[in-house]
Amino acid sequence: MAQGSLKYWKPGGEERKLRIFISHRYDKDDDLYGEVISDLNSQRFHVQDMSLSAKQIMSGPRGGDLPRLEIQAEIAARIFTSDILIEPSRVGAGQAEWVTWEVQLASSWLFNPVLFVDHSDDQQRRAALVSEVAAVGVPHAVCGRTTPEIVRNVITLVGGRPNWAIRESEDDRLIRYRGPLPSARDKILKQFPFEARLAAVDSDPPKPKGLWPFK
Repeated sequence: MAQGSLKYWKPGGEERKLRIFISHRYDKDDDLYGEVISDLNSQRFHVQDMSLSAKQIMSGPRGGDLPRLEIQAEIAARIFTSDILIEPSRVGAGQAEWVTWEVQLASSWLFNPVLFVDHSDDQQRRAALVSEVAAVGVPHAVCGRTTPEIVRNVITLVGGRPNWAIRESEDDRLIRYRGPLPSARDKILKQFPFEARLAAVDSDPPKPKGLWPFK
């Protein structure tokens, strides 16, 4: 796929799995987002979950501050290679620099769709963040904390099953490339390569042995 001077890498003509990044994911949200992923899979999207593991989340500083730079670089690469950022709002998440930075990164640098799952005590700051995303024209939505609402909005925001990947470089020397650090991006793509939605199928089925097909 090509658009103007921006080159896009295409892994193949087939549809690929939907890559999602769930921001600031807590253990108590695992059941909900497990259901979301299962529902998307049942609707033939076949999800690749790019979210950080609980261990990686806990390795950042406490209190919602931004994690160390090494983890920030990995987060940027994960979001960069994803199709959508889901921002679940838990108590305290609206005040976390980590969450705000992830949303700003997805919106201002990458123009990724953002889905805000509305469940927060800090409604004022939450509304301000949604307004900022809306002001720059990034595709976004706010929905309730239920599986059907989240799934429906994800499908709407991504515009159907994806069949292309990421912008890898900028050919126009007058425009600065805004992707994440190549080392972080390459590490994520090696760890989580883009996957086709359907597994490869042998073109020639195995021939039956003997005279009878049931033998």
